[in-house]
Amino acid sequence: MKGFLLSGLLGFLALALVNLTAPYTGVALPVCRLSLGASGLLGVPGVALLVVLGAIL
Repeated sequence: MKGFLLSGLLGFLALALVNLTAPYTGVALPVCRLSLGASGLLGVPGVALLVVLGAIL
């Protein structure tokens, strides 16, 4: 349980970091239910997946 919560917290932090660096990198993710769910459930790999999917689509 502790690892799952830590993974979710790191995912939320990664999502915030991506959005804070958006003016410099040009990569921004919308904060919606999908992105919050992916970052909370999957953690950092979920945020990476959202970034890759955003670049492809």
